[in-house]
Amino acid sequence: MHQHSKLARIAAIGAGFVLPAIAAKLARSSAGQVYRVATKSDPPRNPASRDVKWSEALTWTIAAGIVGAVARLATRRSLPYIGLPAEGLDMEEEVDDLD
Repeated sequence: MHQHSKLARIAAIGAGFVLPAIAAKLARSSAGQVYRVATKSDPPRNPASRDVKWSEALTWTIAAGIVGAVARLATRRSLPYIGLPAEGLDMEEEVDDLD
Protein backbone atom coordinates (compact mmCIF):
# COMPACT_ATOMS: atom_id res chain seq x y z
CA MET A 1 0.00 0.00 0.00
CA HIS A 2 1.31 3.44 -0.88
CA GLN A 3 2.15 5.84 1.96
CA HIS A 4 -0.27 8.48 0.59
CA SER A 5 -3.09 5.92 0.45
CA LYS A 6 -2.35 4.76 3.99
CA LEU A 7 -2.37 8.34 5.32
CA ALA A 8 -5.66 9.03 3.53
CA ARG A 9 -7.23 5.96 5.13
CA ILE A 10 -5.97 6.98 8.58
CA ALA A 11 -7.43 10.47 8.05
CA ALA A 12 -10.76 8.93 6.99
CA ILE A 13 -10.83 6.73 10.08
CA GLY A 14 -10.09 9.75 12.27
CA ALA A 15 -12.88 11.70 10.61
CA GLY A 16 -15.22 8.78 11.25
CA PHE A 17 -14.56 9.15 14.97
CA VAL A 18 -14.42 12.95 15.20
CA LEU A 19 -17.35 14.07 13.03
CA PRO A 20 -20.10 12.32 15.06
CA ALA A 21 -18.69 13.78 18.29
CA ILE A 22 -18.64 17.28 16.80
CA ALA A 23 -22.22 16.87 15.55
CA ALA A 24 -23.37 15.76 19.00
CA LYS A 25 -21.62 18.72 20.68
CA LEU A 26 -23.20 21.21 18.26
CA ALA A 27 -26.62 19.62 18.76
CA ARG A 28 -26.32 19.82 22.55
CA SER A 29 -25.28 23.44 22.25
CA SER A 30 -28.39 24.14 20.18
CA ALA A 31 -30.49 22.26 22.72
CA GLY A 32 -29.04 24.55 25.40
CA GLN A 33 -30.23 27.60 23.48
CA VAL A 34 -33.71 26.12 23.17
CA TYR A 35 -33.67 25.29 26.90
CA ARG A 36 -32.77 28.92 27.71
CA VAL A 37 -35.64 30.25 25.61
CA ALA A 38 -38.14 27.74 27.00
CA THR A 39 -37.19 28.05 30.68
CA LYS A 40 -35.65 31.52 30.75
CA SER A 41 -32.66 30.02 32.58
CA ASP A 42 -29.42 28.31 31.65
CA PRO A 43 -29.31 24.53 31.51
CA PRO A 44 -27.70 23.02 34.60
CA ARG A 45 -23.91 22.78 34.30
CA ASN A 46 -23.95 19.75 36.58
CA PRO A 47 -27.36 18.05 36.65
CA ALA A 48 -26.12 15.71 39.42
CA SER A 49 -25.57 18.62 41.80
CA ARG A 50 -27.81 18.75 44.86
CA ASP A 51 -28.47 22.42 44.05
CA VAL A 52 -30.34 21.43 40.87
CA LYS A 53 -33.99 20.42 41.13
CA TRP A 54 -34.79 16.90 39.99
CA SER A 55 -37.20 18.19 37.36
CA GLU A 56 -34.55 20.48 35.85
CA ALA A 57 -31.88 17.79 35.99
CA LEU A 58 -34.10 15.21 34.30
CA THR A 59 -35.42 17.62 31.68
CA TRP A 60 -31.97 18.76 30.66
CA THR A 61 -30.38 15.31 30.78
CA ILE A 62 -33.11 13.73 28.67
CA ALA A 63 -33.22 16.58 26.15
CA ALA A 64 -29.44 16.85 25.74
CA GLY A 65 -29.05 13.08 25.60
CA ILE A 66 -31.69 12.57 22.94
CA VAL A 67 -30.56 15.48 20.79
CA GLY A 68 -26.90 14.47 21.04
CA ALA A 69 -27.61 10.80 20.31
CA VAL A 70 -29.77 11.58 17.28
CA ALA A 71 -27.13 13.94 15.87
CA ARG A 72 -24.39 11.34 16.39
CA LEU A 73 -26.49 8.59 14.80
CA ALA A 74 -27.48 10.73 11.81
CA THR A 75 -23.85 11.68 11.24
CA ARG A 76 -22.62 8.11 11.55
CA ARG A 77 -25.26 6.89 9.11
CA SER A 78 -24.37 9.57 6.58
CA LEU A 79 -20.58 8.99 6.65
CA PRO A 80 -20.57 6.08 4.16
CA TYR A 81 -22.45 8.25 1.64
CA ILE A 82 -19.52 10.67 1.56
CA GLY A 83 -16.92 7.92 1.42
CA LEU A 84 -15.91 7.82 5.08
CA PRO A 85 -16.07 4.73 7.29
CA ALA A 86 -18.61 4.81 10.08
CA GLU A 87 -17.77 3.60 13.58
CA GLY A 88 -18.28 -0.09 14.17
CA LEU A 89 -17.84 -2.84 11.62
CA ASP A 90 -16.93 -0.44 8.78
CA MET A 91 -14.21 1.07 10.96
CA GLU A 92 -12.78 -2.34 11.91
CA GLU A 93 -12.58 -3.31 8.23
CA GLU A 94 -10.74 -0.07 7.41
CA VAL A 95 -8.22 -0.62 10.21
CA ASP A 96 -7.64 -4.24 9.12
CA ASP A 97 -6.96 -3.01 5.57
CA LEU A 98 -4.11 -0.82 6.87
CA ASP A 99 -1.99 -3.89 7.70
